[in-house]
Amino acid sequence: MKTLSLFLLLITCVASGCKALKASPEPAGAAPGSNPRTEVIEASHKLIEAKSLTGRIDATGPAPFKQQVEYVAPDRYRVSYRDEAGAETQLLMAGDKSYVRSGDSWNEMSSDTNPTPTIRNSFSDEVLGSISEAKFEGEDKVDGKTALVYSYKLVTKVGNFPVTQKIWVDTITGIPIKCYVEYSEGSIKTLTTTFDTELPVTIDLPSN
Repeated sequence: MKTLSLFLLLITCVASGCKALKASPEPAGAAPGSNPRTEVIEASHKLIEAKSLTGRIDATGPAPFKQQVEYVAPDRYRVSYRDEAGAETQLLMAGDKSYVRSGDSWNEMSSDTNPTPTIRNSFSDEVLGSISEAKFEGEDKVDGKTALVYSYKLVTKVGNFPVTQKIWVDTITGIPIKCYVEYSEGSIKTLTTTFDTELPVTIDLPSN
């Protein structure tokens, strides 16, 4: 129960009702890095618009953990969480329903503990409005893919923590494929996420 409670705390967020944030248009043919903040916002919108994605998360700090989150639009998630002791928790979510795995079966959770993963939060309009000090850091490789690297500061949606974030944007798709976050406070020190929007994802809810 302690592991589940910590897990729910780590992935819980509040639903957003903010208006869409529009990026300032760039001149045609503008070179990468000419307007870092706008380029970050545009890449973030592309990730949010993805119909499905898989994110692999590695967190460091006093209580490190690994997590895999799969998403299928508009509101389905499958989450696998493993703490440093090797304890694993699995959740399924769709709208206002959520299920936790217990042995070979799935148990529906009460509506007041319905968690929503935060994997897409830092790319949402509510958070993008807080971006400051955006910089273009050049090119890099992620799993063989060429990426444009940007660093910036923002305020998290959950907890309102000021963080420093870096993203790697695929030069072909324009979608972030890696994200690295440094926290100045809280139990998490760094959070590294690799994204895959090309791998097919299917999430079926329990029939029982």
